[in-house]
Amino acid sequence: MPISLPFGRAATAACILLSACAAGPGSNTPAPLAQPHLAASNPALGAFLAARYADSVNDPASAARFYATALKHNPTNPQLAEEGFLAGVFSGSPEAAQLAPRLPGNALASLLRGNQAAMAGDYATAAKFFAALPRDQLAAMIEPLLLAWTQFGQGNEQAALNTLSPAFNDSNFGAVYVLNAALIADAAGDTRSAAQLYGAVSADSPNLRLAQILASWDTRQGQVHQAQAVLAALVAAHPDLAIALPQMEKQIHAPVISTPVQGMAEAYLTLAASLSQPQAGFLRTVFLRFALQMRPDLSAARLLLANTQVNSSDPTYTPTTVQAQNAIATLSPIQPSDPLYGPAALQQASLLANLGQTDQAVALLDKLIASHPGDPGLLASAGDIRRNAGQCAQALPYYQKAIAMAGSLPPSTAGMLFFDRGICEDQTGNWGAAEADIEQALKLSPDQPYVLNYLGYSWALHDENLDQAQAMLTKATRLDPNDGAVQDSLGFVEMKRGNAKQAVALLIQAVELTPDNPEVNAHLGDAFWQAGQPLQAGYQWDRALNLNPDPKLKAELEAKIRQHFSQHSP
Repeated sequence: MPISLPFGRAATAACILLSACAAGPGSNTPAPLAQPHLAASNPALGAFLAARYADSVNDPASAARFYATALKHNPTNPQLAEEGFLAGVFSGSPEAAQLAPRLPGNALASLLRGNQAAMAGDYATAAKFFAALPRDQLAAMIEPLLLAWTQFGQGNEQAALNTLSPAFNDSNFGAVYVLNAALIADAAGDTRSAAQLYGAVSADSPNLRLAQILASWDTRQGQVHQAQAVLAALVAAHPDLAIALPQMEKQIHAPVISTPVQGMAEAYLTLAASLSQPQAGFLRTVFLRFALQMRPDLSAARLLLANTQVNSSDPTYTPTTVQAQNAIATLSPIQPSDPLYGPAALQQASLLANLGQTDQAVALLDKLIASHPGDPGLLASAGDIRRNAGQCAQALPYYQKAIAMAGSLPPSTAGMLFFDRGICEDQTGNWGAAEADIEQALKLSPDQPYVLNYLGYSWALHDENLDQAQAMLTKATRLDPNDGAVQDSLGFVEMKRGNAKQAVALLIQAVELTPDNPEVNAHLGDAFWQAGQPLQAGYQWDRALNLNPDPKLKAELEAKIRQHFSQHSP
């Protein structure tokens, strides 16, 4: 179900810089929009522009501070207050709590004030804030959950369950209401109701938090094997969580929820986890912020928030520096004693590597490796970070240890380890060892296009096994016909075999698939030259030069152009 947000995030300067901001406090006379060069003489405008810039670079914490500065100079501007509140609530900044009382009709402000009342132990006042939410989609979704927890906080378990039960059949969030009802019954010591409600929650493919909740319940009911099965299913679905399994197993004897405030934090987390639509990213982030304000040790919320901050649902998205830094800051409070410290540290290491902080990333992984010496995945992750940073010699020892753990009869899952070690051996000048490792990777993973591509192209570079390379790359193109790198390699092999016409056709397709790759464009130039089409070759080499090739390729291209076209230069 699409969630319509209660407010827009795209208010423009024309909407916000109204008369009070431009003409000064207390003036009712509309003034024209101020020009940017006037920002230095207009503190409110300067702070507003800084806030809008911070918004544009995904830095909501800075935006909240700048909006607060603008409001100091223009305290009566309602839209500045709303924008400042939204930035504050999105970033979890204290400015949100300061501005919430100024926005009585704002649903998120009411939620925040209700949260604060509950945290102070005043569940009756919290309930009033939640019951006064605007009658919209947001209220219909979250109000029953929060009211139920406030009723439980006032000692009325049955009223809480009655509040939630009408929503059990909701087609979108019914499972969320059932789970929260189970948690309320569990926290109240109502074993019979809790068992019935937990039994209605599907455990077929649990997410992280649901697995922790169900495993805790099963263990406390003496069903230890069932609890272990739930956690095993979680790790099978999410192998990266294997590192957390031993510590999770140690902590499943304790209840997950002990207080109503913890329950409200859980409600926000479960709702946030259910909001998977891209357009719900703002609301998901706000719910996670609320969860962490009410329960800072809720590590599952920190992991989900960090993933949201870097848009991890889109594998093609590269987070900005600010987004990566914000995600690292979100994960940093998770302590080594926490079951989720390992997954959090892995995520932090990846973010540090993306920021170019390779040594810091590997140092963090080295600490994990020291505490989990039998985990080949950690070794592989450290090797990958070194390799991706161009530090193949330093990556090799990590791959060596990980492969040694795979034993003399490595499983198919070890194919990537041999492949990565082979790449590093190749990059450090040891093609003989690299060839053996990549062939082993191919035995373990015979249908991986990138392995077929690397070995086939490498043979062509060394003028070896060209017929076998051609067959291997033809197979790779069948497996992944839209991979420009594979198409490029096949064209390169045909060029090596002297089939210029076929090479040109293949390399044209490769350029169409990866038009901005300098190496692919350079290969097409080579094929044109071999086919007796010098003008097309020169054009393609020149195009490759304009695509920022690495220094080696740049030098090769310049040499070819000088060699073949210098006589035509003026």
